[in-house]
Amino acid sequence: MGIILAILAGFFISLQNVTNATIGAEVSTWTTAMITQAVGATGAFIIYLFSKKERTLGLNKVKPLYLFGGSFGAIVVASSVIAVTYVGATISNSLILLAQLGIVIIIEAFGLFEIRKQPIVGKQWAGLLLMMLGAVFISM
Repeated sequence: MGIILAILAGFFISLQNVTNATIGAEVSTWTTAMITQAVGATGAFIIYLFSKKERTLGLNKVKPLYLFGGSFGAIVVASSVIAVTYVGATISNSLILLAQLGIVIIIEAFGLFEIRKQPIVGKQWAGLLLMMLGAVFISM
């Protein structure tokens, strides 16, 4: 199930990047980010209302710093809108994936954000290198 959901997330991230770039061509980048975040929050709220797993009681146990994680979405949207405009959707998405993989390797290696610490092994370095090469080849 985790693999299917990860693929689904990647699919929708790519769609979001392209649709946001289309919106951004008509309005400002930050207006695009605002619209996207508002629509996303509304959608999440509607899904929450119909969800059988209502777990808001533990919200007071979450460190306040982590509650600002959603604000990163505005930066993601704005950055991808501008990136797609300059280098196109394919190169933008390949670099976004590369950056995601690189940062999660660092997060896991150092156990940041209360994520279980895991050593960086040769396979991970090889995977990161192959993705870097892939990004280079895609941009050619």
